Formats: sequence, structure tokens, C-alpha cells
Amino acid sequence: MAQAQTVPPDAGQLLNEQRRSLPPATPERKERLVDAPLPEAQDEVGFRARIERVRFSGAQGLVEDEALQALVADAKGRELSHAQMRALAQRVGAALQSRGYLLARAYLPSQDLSDGELEIAILAGRLQSSPGRVQVLTSDPALGRRLGAIADAALPEGPVRNDQLERALLLINDVPGVQARATLEKGAEPGTSRMLVRAERARDWAAGAAVDNFSNRYTGQWRRSAWASLNRPLDREDLLGVNVSHSDGSRLLGLNYSLGLSPKGWRANMAASWMDYEVGGEFKPLDLTGSARTFSAGLSYPLLRSRERNLWFSVDAEHRQLTDKALGQTLRDRRVDKFTTMLSGNAWDQWLGGGYNGMNVGLVAGRLDLDNEIDRQVDAASARTAGSFAKLLWRVERSQSLPNLHDWGVYLAASGQIGSKNLDSSEKFLLGGPAGVRGHTVGEASGDTGWLLNAELRRDFRIADGLRGQALAFADHGHVRQHIDPWVGSSTPWAGNEYGLSGAGLGLNLHSERWSLRSAWAHRLGDNPGRSATGTNADGRKRDQYLWLQLSVRI
Repeated sequence: MAQAQTVPPDAGQLLNEQRRSLPPATPERKERLVDAPLPEAQDEVGFRARIERVRFSGAQGLVEDEALQALVADAKGRELSHAQMRALAQRVGAALQSRGYLLARAYLPSQDLSDGELEIAILAGRLQSSPGRVQVLTSDPALGRRLGAIADAALPEGPVRNDQLERALLLINDVPGVQARATLEKGAEPGTSRMLVRAERARDWAAGAAVDNFSNRYTGQWRRSAWASLNRPLDREDLLGVNVSHSDGSRLLGLNYSLGLSPKGWRANMAASWMDYEVGGEFKPLDLTGSARTFSAGLSYPLLRSRERNLWFSVDAEHRQLTDKALGQTLRDRRVDKFTTMLSGNAWDQWLGGGYNGMNVGLVAGRLDLDNEIDRQVDAASARTAGSFAKLLWRVERSQSLPNLHDWGVYLAASGQIGSKNLDSSEKFLLGGPAGVRGHTVGEASGDTGWLLNAELRRDFRIADGLRGQALAFADHGHVRQHIDPWVGSSTPWAGNEYGLSGAGLGLNLHSERWSLRSAWAHRLGDNPGRSATGTNADGRKRDQYLWLQLSVRI
């Protein structure tokens, strides 16, 4: 919020800042699909027949006859050798496989071609009847049975499509600590296959640490953090994680646990966090301290799971307790209870050389209760944040390869939120910082409603074996509406209730198997309407450029 003087952060704002993340690195592109044309005759010697019509058998329920006829249109009215007829059947089989029927085959049955009609028989392809249609090879028999149940739940009894096979294998690989590959073998029944899954147990744990300058200056800009995860601690499809972070004026501990509930992919997710803070700098004499406690529980389900397209649905309920004190006296004691419904997904495509798309959209409904009487009175006379609230969250992103420019790419992202009323600081949309408009400090500009645009030109390069780099140039712009319902004194005359921030800069990222370094230098573009009366930014300084650094190591 724009003020006549710099305002210290509170528990809600600091918690909000802790949950922001950096833009992702450029994802890998998928392989291209290549169509095989009908070959020309190489040897005119041998059996030949003139083909006037083509009839398909066994294709019911797989693909329309018109689509199949289009595949063989160039063969009609021609004299074909037996090799060309087989190639025609192979083309049909390849087309069925490209439509997702990985097990489908097309072949030439015994027939009389004297009337000019060629029959191409189609074998839809299915897995053999249970049991035995999915066999899991693993050193843990109990785990193997559960992984087999996951595959069985994803695979139908009839013709099997490639997306169903991919879903089965990816859901198996989603099990914490499991790495699996699958092959298809000839089944026990004629015309069937079986799925052979080789599953290996990965290391039971993982850990890492990081240091960055992404924190709020008033609680210590340099932050040290560490995390660890334990795969299948209860010998089920579960995952336990812990993360800690520390700066000169803040400490955070987070715990999270997820558990597979059914072979179809439902998971239960639980998380809790504890954060304490003390404000330093010019506000240190005020002895500003506080805490944030959170607990959440929810469910998630993969609506679509494949190599190229994914869509997840999740619902979460969260409780927050936010406390702020000055000179030992409680200023604010707030409770936030909210319910979030979220859709998130990604997809790869071949448009203009290939790219990656990501999106998420969420709806939040909640309630804010104020337990401090003075805080209630102040809020009633100003922001009126207490009571029910709602907001819409959204984000879209695109990583685009540049045709004819090897290792060059463009990254574009847009995100925002729309609030229903004046919101608590823990629910506001933030602009400044390394995950927003990088030419402005952490904590600069927040609003009940806002949007953010990020654009990057990226160049990937190899430095040495196992060490890669990425150089980038970027530009950011965002806009906030500070309050849905402003009140007298809620904003300064020079900022108003709505304003925007812009910045641009250069970055360099390095990464290997064990460590990564991310850096960005950013310069403010234009003015900062949210500055104080003395011209300082939200961090109490008059800077117009920032250097962001993060070093991460993985054990």
C-alpha cells in the first residue's frame, strides 16, 4: 500500500512473500512424429493386381470408415504389387497407432482380388484377460501388487489406447521412490498383449539446501534454507517432507505429507508451517514481532496424465493464525479459514518448432476473523477486511523454441488475481521481487486485484560435461488495484489506488546434476508510484536496480 512513509511488513505479508516461487526453466521438447508414405514399386516382377476398392474389417469402434478410405485413396485405380499392398496395410496400422491405439495392427488376410477389391483386416489390440495382463517385476512383492493394481485401474478390458498405457505407467512413476519402465509382450490369448513393468526402488530420501537474497529486507534479505523428503515412510504410496528457512529476522519450519488413497490416482495432502519474525532496520526500536501458523489438508486427482498433456484437480482447506506485536503488546490476532479449488495443467506441442504450455486457475472462498478488539475497531473504520471473501487466481505460461535458432527460446508468463473485497495482507497479489517485477524490491506493490507479465529471451549453452548454462534478457510489468473499496487515506495522492511497475534486465543461470546458480540483474523502468513521501521504496531505500542471487545444492 502506498503510504506517506515506509510501512513495516506484518505476518500476513511475510507469509505471502515466502510462498512465491521463481519462473521455471525451459522444459524439454517432445519427439516429432513422422508419417510413412506409400513406397514406389522397386521390383515390377511378381504378383500384381489392380485395386479399385478397399474394404476394412475389424475397425468398428476405432475410427470412421471415411478416415480409413482417405488413407488409401492414392492406391485406388492402380496396379499394386504384393509388397505395396502390405505397405498399404502398414500405413493404416501406423495411422491407428498415431491415433493412440498402440497395439492396433492392420494386415492382409487371404482373399480373392479378381474383382478388384482389397480387404485390409484390423486387429484392434487389447491386453490379455486378467489375471496376468500386467506383470510387475520388483524386489518388493507387496509393492508390486499395489503397482499392478494402479495399472489395472487405468487400463480397460477392450482395445487399449496409447494414452491409457501412458497413464498407467506415469501413475506408477508418480508413486514416491519408484522408477518404472514398461514393455509390451505377446499375450497368452490370440491377438493379445501383456504389459511387463520393471519397477525399481529409488533412494529412500532426498535433501538439499539453498541460500538466496529473496527475503524482505526488514527481516533479513539473505535467507538460508534446507529441505528433505522421505519416500514411503509407512511403506505405502506416501511422501513426507520437511523444509526450514532462516534469515536474520525470520524462521520458518514446514512439514508436508501426502498419501495415495486409491489406484486411480487420488491422493490426500496435508501440510503445516510455523513462522516467527522480528522486524529490524529503522523499525527495530518498535520491537515489532509476530508469527504465522498454518495447517492445510486436501485431495488431488490427475484428470489427465500423459507424456504430452496433463491436468490435475485439487481441493484444499487451510487455517491460518496470524499475530503481530509491538513493544510486547498484541496489535493484530487474525484467523483466516479458506477453501481452494484448483485446476492445473501442462501440454507440449510442435507449433513453430515446439513448445511447452502451463496453466492453473483457482477459486478461493474464505473468512477472516479478527480476535483483537482494537484491530476490529480500526478495521471497521478503514479497510473492512473482516468477514467472508473470495478471489480468482490464474496463471498461464509458454516456453517457445525459436525455429532455425538452436538453443534459443522465448518464455512468456501472465498471472493475476481478482479479489471480491478488501483482502488481508496474506491474500493480496504481490508485484515486486525476484518472482515478479524484478526491477523492484520484495514487498513493493500489493493489491486485492492485480496482474503480472513476464517475458524472457533465453539462450541455452553447454559449458562442460555435466554443466549447462542459460543466459537471458527479460522484461516485467505488473499492475495492482490496492483496494477494491478504498477509504480516506488509503493511498497517497501521487500513487492513487491503482498503479503499475515495470523493470528489465539480464540473467545468467548455471546448473549441474548437484547444484544450480540463478542470478538476475534488473533495473526499474519508469517511476515507482508506491514510493513514500521521502522517495524510498518498500525496503526503505532509494534504489532503482537490484541483483538477485540463489545458490542451490542437492544431496
